[in-house]
Amino acid sequence: MISCSEEYITKDFVKGSYIPSTFYDNKDRANMALNAVYSTMNGGFASGAYILELCFADDLWGTGFIAGYGNYGSITDFTNFNTFGETRGVYNTCYSSVLMCNSALSVIPDAQKKANNPGFTQADVDSYLGQVYFMRAYSYYLLYAYWPQDKLVLRRTVPASQSEFIQAPAPKDSISAFIESDLKKAQTLLSASLNTTATYEKGRFTRGSATGLLGKLYMLDGKYAQAAAEFKKLLPGVGDAAYGTYSLMPDYRDNFTSAKENNAESILEVQFYNVTNNGQELSGVLQNWTLNRTTNKDMWWNWAVPTFRLNEFENWTETIAGVPTTVYDYRAYETFWGVPNGASYTYSGTTLDWKQQKWDVESVIAGLTGVYSIRKYAFDNNNQQPAGGNFTNSDINFRLIRLSDIMLLYAECLANLNPANVTATDVNSAIYWVDQVRTRANKPMADQTILYSARASVPGQLPTATDLMAAKGWTVQQLIEHERYVELYCEGWRGQDMKRWKKGASYVQYKAGWKGYESLTIPIPQDELDANPLMPR
Repeated sequence: MISCSEEYITKDFVKGSYIPSTFYDNKDRANMALNAVYSTMNGGFASGAYILELCFADDLWGTGFIAGYGNYGSITDFTNFNTFGETRGVYNTCYSSVLMCNSALSVIPDAQKKANNPGFTQADVDSYLGQVYFMRAYSYYLLYAYWPQDKLVLRRTVPASQSEFIQAPAPKDSISAFIESDLKKAQTLLSASLNTTATYEKGRFTRGSATGLLGKLYMLDGKYAQAAAEFKKLLPGVGDAAYGTYSLMPDYRDNFTSAKENNAESILEVQFYNVTNNGQELSGVLQNWTLNRTTNKDMWWNWAVPTFRLNEFENWTETIAGVPTTVYDYRAYETFWGVPNGASYTYSGTTLDWKQQKWDVESVIAGLTGVYSIRKYAFDNNNQQPAGGNFTNSDINFRLIRLSDIMLLYAECLANLNPANVTATDVNSAIYWVDQVRTRANKPMADQTILYSARASVPGQLPTATDLMAAKGWTVQQLIEHERYVELYCEGWRGQDMKRWKKGASYVQYKAGWKGYESLTIPIPQDELDANPLMPR
């Protein structure tokens, strides 16, 4: 009531311009509908879905400070209730995104017809619609991955009345088929929208994005042959350039820095910009776990990593400065803060090494002293934070799908389809693709010079996949599970991996709510049960 003048209230607007049926009448306005679809990627998803994907697995444990962070302590512990606002928020965000997508699908084609503008082509419409179909599929993919697959309402169009909001859930197969259909439509419509298309705006959904997500959908459903066919399209040497051209970055760290955003390894990447001098946030997702709160009072430090989680990373002994020294898989130095001889953090001009950060004296689990934290996507110096932001702000893009993830999923498909093929030089063998990832992991990384991983011309000593299997007595599946752990730690796919592998009650330690892979399914929110009488209890 106090924010505008009487003139503003009484001004005679051309109200017909703001009715959806007449508003979308040119290319710019069609693009508004498309951009609205993207808004949730660094809005509701950034503040909820990405956090859920990172903590709802066995990558992170709650610290003593998580008690002040809503219900995330219980969520992290797999003690999930359908009244939690955090999980309900993700559920609602997915359906809000679906509504925006359905709205965009209904207005974009008409906008091109009404525009009568040669500069607004059918190719433009195809690209717009392909991106919208992808986003609708991605929204349903999250619902399908985390909530009961037979209790999801399928919304194909914008409801015309209040009563149309009340629907019974669709059968599981119908939800999966709907996501599949949308992704195939996206693949067709985005045929000219590739990561290598010079005129295509970076950060937009591409044909490769749709292909990668379609493969992941097939993995959720255990359809290894179909998944392998999709993943193969994206792989260097055997893929199809009509779906994009991807390659592993030479430096593993390139996947987590602002300097190498939208690189050749990135297949689906969320864009964050400091457009308002207030850091479009990946806030609360990774940056605020950089230091523990004992060392630095500004940190929230709601989650940390027990030191036993480092045990899965391979190590070897080197003589450094005349002293036998344990050196870890180079990826450990890029993944964690606080590992022995790990990365330093500079705060207000003071540089703290791995010991001064005091991770060794902290505890997140009773009886166990020592923790680590996540370095991926975090700044090494607080002066790198976006101008006008605070210690939680980060404008580093979040890579949702990258090529090494696809390589390892393809390897898993091959291991299931042809487990007898363990020939390391055969592109049709799972071993071949695991070795691609491990070879890159052995390369020195451009990083803090104190780190062993940054020593020029000193490669790591990870053995080949074949030698590691022999030394450990592992199957190919065990090899792949190990490699996905160390390559993708805290990148959001761990929960889906554990669900696909059907991990049992003994698999996760020190999380009271873990009862096995069934714990990775979130109950339908109570609000939805109350509002929808057609929803089964």
